[in-house]
Amino acid sequence: MIELTFFLNSRESLKQFDEVELQIFNSFFDKEFLDSYFFVMEEQIVVHTFYMEDSLEPFLKNDGVMTLLKKDGSKALPIILKGEEIIKSKNLLNADEYGEIFDMGVSIQYSDD
Repeated sequence: MIELTFFLNSRESLKQFDEVELQIFNSFFDKEFLDSYFFVMEEQIVVHTFYMEDSLEPFLKNDGVMTLLKKDGSKALPIILKGEEIIKSKNLLNADEYGEIFDMGVSIQYSDD
């Protein structure tokens, strides 16, 4: 099982990220992708997303997250964990990082528009 946990400031804060980063972020948590991944890789992906605007409790329960927040404040967000390990902070994962986590190639096609 691959468990990813995203600690984010707010839904509104996601607008600060590049459109491609957001598209990748959203597409990897689509039910169709999760089902297909399980079918092909025989491994389940579990995703947790916590927004500070909703509740501080998940943030307070994680010592690593709290350490980063005490050091950098909300600038540390997003904070991303794989299992219990913090794998990234201050930005969303990019295509290469998702590819590494899921052990698959990730390609991005850009429109000429």
